Amino acid sequence: MPITAEDLVSLLAIINSENNYQIIDSHRMKGSLITGIGATVGGVCGGPFGLVVGGLVGGSLAAWKGKSTMVPLDQFLMEMNKEQRQAMFIYMKYLIDECKVQNFVALNARVATDAVMKRRFLEVLLCYLRVELQLNVVG
Repeated sequence: MPITAEDLVSLLAIINSENNYQIIDSHRMKGSLITGIGATVGGVCGGPFGLVVGGLVGGSLAAWKGKSTMVPLDQFLMEMNKEQRQAMFIYMKYLIDECKVQNFVALNARVATDAVMKRRFLEVLLCYLRVELQLNVVG
């Protein structure tokens, strides 16, 4: 049975369980938009004083609403939709081909016993998350 995208996600979640990487989910653009809307509404309703008050209220709301949250990488991987999993599978397919295995059990055994291969899978995953998905990963 050939290796699927779901198999790859399972393998990467197992590899990450030893390292505990986390994804930082931040909403900076949403926060700046909320601040701008607050300042605009305050300026229209109250003139210069309303602009200041609207900016403060909008900025405070944005800071409260848009604070960063950290999600464990293995949880993030399991919550990826099918298209994201398939794109990641295609991105990492050359690593799977290098292992020269035909099924998930053999791939898992190969990666579990080969520290260099495990490190390569993890490095390519982190590169994919940072470059392709533009996520912040901390470890």
